[in-house]
Amino acid sequence: MSQGIYSALTFLEDQIMSIEPKTDTHHGFVCHSRANGAVSSLDQRFNSTRYFQLSVVSLPEDDGAAGLSGRRRTTIDCEVRYDIPQNDHLYLQRLVSEDADYILEKLKGPNYDLVTTGILSVIPQTPSFESIDIDDALGMLLTIPFTLLYLES
Repeated sequence: MSQGIYSALTFLEDQIMSIEPKTDTHHGFVCHSRANGAVSSLDQRFNSTRYFQLSVVSLPEDDGAAGLSGRRRTTIDCEVRYDIPQNDHLYLQRLVSEDADYILEKLKGPNYDLVTTGILSVIPQTPSFESIDIDDALGMLLTIPFTLLYLES
């Protein structure tokens, strides 16, 4: 039995990669960085629609009564990269809105495997997206922050 932040994030990455998009179905969700070797930065990748990564924003803190439990709390960002097709911003806004909804539903569970991942709960926060510009290539970055409650053993 392996519980902890590594197995919890790996499980959530697998959940997001299992999403079948309704719009633009030939670009599925691909986890860009799975913490197993150096890769280029997500915002520096070209032609990378729906490439994503889960980034630790705050280090884990004890979430138990009087510090006696193995329950931990941390904040994670799910960041998804999109290229802008033919400068069609309205199309991209609708695509990102659909995807944000799908990701929120996957993150909320409830099919967490407590025995192998230790995930107790995922509490999503408000998604946001911003433009990114790399060498005259336009893109968008969707960010979905969430609080991860998990067991460390």
